[in-house]
Amino acid sequence: MDSQAGSRGDDRLGYDFLIHDGDATYLYEVKASTSNSGEIVLGEPEVRRASRLTPGETYFIVYVSHVLDRRVISIMPNPFGAPDLDGYEMVSTQLRLRFNFG
Repeated sequence: MDSQAGSRGDDRLGYDFLIHDGDATYLYEVKASTSNSGEIVLGEPEVRRASRLTPGETYFIVYVSHVLDRRVISIMPNPFGAPDLDGYEMVSTQLRLRFNFG
């Protein structure tokens, strides 16, 4: 098992931790809350990476609730890998477009 511990972080990658285990690659995005809001926001790099996996890659969201006191950790599946966002509810959609029509 190989990880990139000690590497400098890069928010543009769309994940916080990457672990290689043989032919499998596991990508982990960590989200935290001081309560248990049951809601997260995925930024553009996270959406891009989670929705465009290559064969052998698996994407997880690690949700840490009550981060300032008792810390409850939940490992959640990739919302883009779940049929019809199974287990998730889309709260809002936003699409930002650049255009060039004259």
